[in-house]
Amino acid sequence: MKYLLFLFLSLILAGCGVTGTASKNEFPLLTNAPAFSANVNSVSIIIDEKTADNESYGAFNWGSFDTADKNTIQQSIFNTLNKNTSNVSKKAKVHAKIHRYSQVITNASYASFVIVDWCLEANGEIILDEVFYAGHSDELNIFTGKTLGWAKGQTHKAISSRIINQVIQSLSDPSLTNAYPENHVFLNSKDAVAALPSQLTSVGSAGFSGGMYYYVGSTTGHTNFSQKSIYQKVNWHQEIQ
Repeated sequence: MKYLLFLFLSLILAGCGVTGTASKNEFPLLTNAPAFSANVNSVSIIIDEKTADNESYGAFNWGSFDTADKNTIQQSIFNTLNKNTSNVSKKAKVHAKIHRYSQVITNASYASFVIVDWCLEANGEIILDEVFYAGHSDELNIFTGKTLGWAKGQTHKAISSRIINQVIQSLSDPSLTNAYPENHVFLNSKDAVAALPSQLTSVGSAGFSGGMYYYVGSTTGHTNFSQKSIYQKVNWHQEIQ
């Protein structure tokens, strides 16, 4: 009973972040920005049944990547790029596919590994075509605000910031690099996997409930991110026709 009460109170304290609802990422309007050659008036992201991949050890398997997460990332990218480039008549579009959004979760830690395949199109011409990786790992502690939702939000922000920065760099004159902070981003899978933990371990707990003593042992799980880095590159020339 005490364990259930503790869980209930924890959910109230942490809100939806415990179950993996990530907050929206806001990027401020650029000041003293250069001129832009096109306005980004469309951002589309493709996901499929193979995109989401969740494993949990000693924790509820909450927070699997879903359509709501895709929409949050899509809107963050669109809002930031559109408000910075809105005074330009020429139109540009961002197309992306998230091949993999893999998460490993314990009751005390988190790690993510994401493969993003995307391009920038202007007047039917692809002017940028890239694959990058986002990966984030940290401890989880609802009492310090480090919930599952917070951790996913950091991964979402990494995805958004990379695309936003690269689009701004491509469309601005003079070229503006690193317009926004860009963390947890890697340009190849080897570097991404090397920066992430190879395994995560849950924390065991013990106590009394209903007059009985209970003990939950710790468990360890391998992240296996290197095995999840295989994907089929999108042919954007064919895709956007």
